[in-house]
Amino acid sequence: MREQAAIATDIIVSLRRLADVLEEFIQIPQGKENEEQPPAVATPTLEEVRTALMALSVAGHGAEVKQLIGKFGVSKLSEIAPEHFEAVLKEAESIGK
Repeated sequence: MREQAAIATDIIVSLRRLADVLEEFIQIPQGKENEEQPPAVATPTLEEVRTALMALSVAGHGAEVKQLIGKFGVSKLSEIAPEHFEAVLKEAESIGK
């Protein structure tokens, strides 16, 4: 009998939690849940940029890759600031075309 009482108590507690969650859900102002958030733009990683530039170098465009890196005022890819990775990839697309 005690086991049944414990199970009943657990069910009651769960139902109360569910009721609380439903009340919170109902209180969300209309329209807020449907507001579209701008999609997050993923910043390319150093590894992604390195892979793209390595592929160009292997394809015989090593000089252009070095020149591209130099445009950012550095001599090594690892010295380029992460906020410039997207620009590097964009310019790399034109190499070899």
